[in-house]
Amino acid sequence: MKKRLILLRHGNTGFEDRYIGTKDVPLSSTGMARIVSLESTFQSQKVERIVVSPMLRCRQSAELLFSDRSFSYDDDLREVDFGRWEGLNFSEIVEKDPDLVDKWAAWTPEFCFPQGECIGNFLSRVHDAGVRLAESSDKNILVIAHGGVIRALICYFLKLKASDYLLFQVEMGKYATLNLFREGAVLTGLNLGAQ
Repeated sequence: MKKRLILLRHGNTGFEDRYIGTKDVPLSSTGMARIVSLESTFQSQKVERIVVSPMLRCRQSAELLFSDRSFSYDDDLREVDFGRWEGLNFSEIVEKDPDLVDKWAAWTPEFCFPQGECIGNFLSRVHDAGVRLAESSDKNILVIAHGGVIRALICYFLKLKASDYLLFQVEMGKYATLNLFREGAVLTGLNLGAQ
């Protein structure tokens, strides 16, 4: 039985070069405009169910697209908690914790962001969300979440190693599509949407 998943990353927040996980930031005006530009696209998609990360930037994206529809929140779709790296850019992280950067890049379950979440916990909860999406009776589901979550979901459904998440660049205000079958999944689109 085929199921279609649409994985939309929330719009721009004004923190594009910074690591934002648990910091609950709103969409920027540019981010709102990009999300609104997708409205007609999603109205024609025949979405049966909308599942959203509870973070403000995702809630706002959902409300802009579907002011007349109900949607559910899934706590497991929250972005990873970057701990003391929240709000920093890559250069600042390298300066602050150079010895941890290579361990982070290996993306092993044992790695924990300093004062933040362990990758194993993040992957476990995203996989739990993936199981619920796959088991849903709905055939056309829209998920509004974060870049890291979407990359982890793509790896989960394509049965790739968790560390393969770096193979996918997921842009803000763009979406990916997956067709799910009993035997596996096919990535049918990446970074779709208005420019």
